[in-house]
Parts: sequence; structure tokens; C-alpha cells
Amino acid sequence: MKKVCVMLIILCAVPALGQTGNTGSANPSPAPTPQAIGHSPLAEISKDRNAPRRENLQSFKLGSKHLNALIGGFEQGAGFPFGIEVTTADKVPGVELRARALASTRLYRRFELGAFVPKLGDEKTHLDLWFSYRLRTRDNFFGIGPRTGEVPETNFANDQRSYNVSLVRDFKKGVQAGVYAQLANTDAYRGEEKDTEDIPVDILFSGNPAVTPPTRWIPGLNVNAKIVTYGAFAEIDQRDNNRGLTKGFYFYGRLASFDGLKNEAFSDFGWHEAELDGRVYLPLGSDFTSLALRAFTELKRTKGGSQIPFYELAWLGGRNTHRGFRNFRFRGNNSLLFTIEPRRTVWKQSETKGLDLFAFGDAGQVWGDNRSRTNPLILANDKFASEHWRFGIGGGFQYRVNRSTAIRLDVGHSNETNMVFFSVSRGF
Repeated sequence: MKKVCVMLIILCAVPALGQTGNTGSANPSPAPTPQAIGHSPLAEISKDRNAPRRENLQSFKLGSKHLNALIGGFEQGAGFPFGIEVTTADKVPGVELRARALASTRLYRRFELGAFVPKLGDEKTHLDLWFSYRLRTRDNFFGIGPRTGEVPETNFANDQRSYNVSLVRDFKKGVQAGVYAQLANTDAYRGEEKDTEDIPVDILFSGNPAVTPPTRWIPGLNVNAKIVTYGAFAEIDQRDNNRGLTKGFYFYGRLASFDGLKNEAFSDFGWHEAELDGRVYLPLGSDFTSLALRAFTELKRTKGGSQIPFYELAWLGGRNTHRGFRNFRFRGNNSLLFTIEPRRTVWKQSETKGLDLFAFGDAGQVWGDNRSRTNPLILANDKFASEHWRFGIGGGFQYRVNRSTAIRLDVGHSNETNMVFFSVSRGF
């Protein structure tokens, strides 16, 4: 009975496979079109996206090409994600119609209707159009800025309805670029989880810009925010998982513009955004010892006196961005993260299968706060400063099942807490 309980706890703790959002996915795939990995009837098919945010979504056929099981599709903190997809496959010439329903062990939900054109002019150009509804029931919130304390802690829910379009071009294997646009309508409000000691978010904070003190104002709370987004991205994925540990390098870059549409009493949202993610994987003497390095930044610059909804701010904390801290521990206009991770295979079963041990160090900070030009506490949040660095160390193991999939455990430590993360991925 104890073994059963342990397995259930592990299953519920597994974060979303390849989460989306500000940090990007843990192990993004360059494949823009459905691509089978393996040859069995249950072969994994990648349905990743690189815009408007990076998103990992894997599918497995359920006895028919029109019905797929899904894993992934949520940012970190959602729990283990799963779902189902109904698709026309190749039934309709030139286009694939899709309907998806996803949920997670924390009762986050997402529904999607879309049309995918795999060949627009030629086989290297693809068009993706979809409508999405997403509900996150409880995300951590500690305030805005690099100096927020662990208490008081609160949480919030948000739901989003969005219309999306992306046009993507594959230039060669592992090199992809595209443009995209989104019209989104988002609400953020008190978290849905009742049995928690967290103080409700709308008691600690307010969506009213006239609230005093101004540090209590978090733009976007209890506001129906309509925002139009457009941008471009590029990805170069030259990672090699064919033998032993990951080798090669990875780069992702995205530029975007966000503009609020008039809707509520406060609708002055607008900012420019840049996201850069670089990773290198260096073999140390063999394919079974390596050093993985990552540098990630997300930069947001407001347009004039406009604001950024608090749930759209850059953040640190969690399995993908600073494993020594809780999910979404720090939020600000900008974030910077450095990671170093030596890896070593200790049990080799085959060229692509085995047990690896790793250690890691994470260092990062957030900065930038546009809520006031006179309040000294908010002005202090605006600085990139040495005292704002946050450090974490740790280690863990991963069992590589094949070249694309691994079962992984990370244990992180910081001055605040110890964290344990389970995932189905090869890490970053």
C-alpha cells in the first residue's frame, strides 16, 4: 500500500512536460510539423509550437489516426498534464482540423479548436490557426520585485480566451523562423483553491491604480484585459541525442509587441518584449560525461507610462527557472538566469538508454517595475543590482528511456527552501 501511495504522489508532482511561457520549455523540439519518434504503434509524435510562447505537446495514437492521447501543453506549476485530441488527420485535403481537451492533476484546464496547414506553397512552410481557452486555478504570487519576502504568500487564478495565427518556415533541419499574432482576453482573480492558508490576493493587493500604498497595486488584477500581440521568432536546434548525453547547442530568440485594447476602467497596457535562450552541451572526454550551460533572459520595456499585467511579468522560480525556489517566486519586468550542470552516465544500458547523475547551480535575478516614478520601494525594484542575485544549488538523476525521453528528479536548495521536481524530460 505504501508503494502505491508513493507512486501516486510522484505522479501528481510531475510538472508539465515541456512547459510554455516566459521561460520556454525544458526540452523544446525543433519539429514544427507532427514528427514520429520511434516506430511502435504508440510512437511519440511532437506537436510543439514556438509561438506565441514555446510549448511542448506530445501525442500518442490511440488505435486510430483520428484519436490521440496528449501529454504537455501547460506552463510549470500545473501538475501532470494530459488530454485527448480528435483530428481529421489527412481526411481533408491540404488541412488538418483539430479539437483538443487538456487537464492536469491540479485541475488546470485547456480547450482548443484549430486548423493546421502543413504545406503552404511548399513542404517547408506551415500555417497554424487556433482558438484556445485556458484556465489556471492557482498560481503562486509573492509580489513584484526582487526583494519580495516569502510571506505573505497568496495565489491567483486566471483564464484566457485567445485567437492565434502563426506562419512558420523550416530553412533546414533544426533551423526554423516564423511570425505570429494573437488577440487575447484574460481575467485574473482570487485563486480557486479554498483549503489553503494563503491570504486571498484581492485582500493583499488591488487592481485599482489609485490604491495606497502604491506597492499594493498589481496591474491586471480583477480586470478583463484585452491585448493584441504580434511578433517574430527564430530557433536553431543543433542538439544531438543519438549517443549518450546531449551534445551540441540550442538558441531561441523572440521579439514581440503588446498593446491593450480599451475595455475596462484600466486598460493602459503596452510593452515591447524580447526573449533569448542559449544553451551549449560540451562533451568532457566522452559522450557519457558532459557540461551543460544555459543563459536565459526575458526583457520587457513598457510603452510610455503603460503597464504590464502582473501575470505577464518575467519570473524566476521553479523547475525551468531557478530550481532552488518555489514556482513564480520572483516577478519583474526583466529576468536573467545562468545555469551550469555537469552530467555523468553511471549505468549505460545502450547508446541511448541509461542512468545519469548531475549537479547544478542556478543564479538569476529579476528587475524593473513601472508602477510608480516617485515611490522609493518601487524605484528600488527598477535596479539591476548585485544584491538582487538569487542562487541555488542541487543535483539529481535521470533515467534515459530513449533518445527523446527521460524520467528525471531534481533536488534544489536555496537560502529559502529545498525543492524537489519530478519530470518526464531530459532537462534543459
